[in-house]
Amino acid sequence: MASVGNSGTASSPMVILAPKTKTKKKHFVQQKVKVFRASDPVLSVFMWGVNHSINDLNQVPVPVMLLPDDFKASTKIKVNNHLFNKENLPGHFKFKEYCPQVFRNLRERFGIEDLDFQVSLARSPPVRGGEGKGRGFC
Repeated sequence: MASVGNSGTASSPMVILAPKTKTKKKHFVQQKVKVFRASDPVLSVFMWGVNHSINDLNQVPVPVMLLPDDFKASTKIKVNNHLFNKENLPGHFKFKEYCPQVFRNLRERFGIEDLDFQVSLARSPPVRGGEGKGRGFC
């Protein structure tokens, strides 16, 4: 009896194997460390702006004396974040800080460290009206 399904492996036509092309999948990795803990996007933008401003001022030497132009100065930042920290920050926002050198000078005169100032803003987010027992942030 002839075996069914076994058509002689030695005399079978050559099987042509096409090389398989690998396509890389784009893998977006979310940020593991959450920078901001505030659920309110406005508060998150505020905290981001303060952190950015303080880090920028650390790169500039401290002026000996404040000039009249320091009281008129302001910084503007426009941020376009598409995928970075999108659960806490909006995709596009602007931040403007008035008189950064003046407020830096005031913090130094009153002995407030930059890290203490940042932590004081992020320690506990303000309570919106109607959510807390006392007066809220409006």
